[in-house]
Amino acid sequence: MKKILLIIVFLTTTFVFGIANSTMLKLENSVVQTSQTPPTLSDIVASPNPFSVKTTITFISVKDQEVTFTVKNLLGKTVFSDKLNVQKGENQFDFYKNDLNPGMYLYSLQTSSEIISKRLVIK
Repeated sequence: MKKILLIIVFLTTTFVFGIANSTMLKLENSVVQTSQTPPTLSDIVASPNPFSVKTTITFISVKDQEVTFTVKNLLGKTVFSDKLNVQKGENQFDFYKNDLNPGMYLYSLQTSSEIISKRLVIK
């Protein structure tokens, strides 16, 4: 009796995990299909990084668009945000540390179709 119960538990577990894996596989394929939109921003660099007073953010945009630049601390609190109207091609702007304390921050560039985040270090 114990052997039969053990076999039933084993088969049920295998079946349930098999369904979960196939669902995940289907979900992963749909994510891949929906993320086929080509990126509109590329080659994003903050230089110098680390910096003490200001850094220059440089990136390439494939079209004229509005981009939201946001800086967050490591706790996720937004410490700076600005909307930029960027042109097709290479764009750059200066970011000044102002009253931010030394440490690591995450900055992001958000368009209507994507968000790209990177790290900044203020020394």
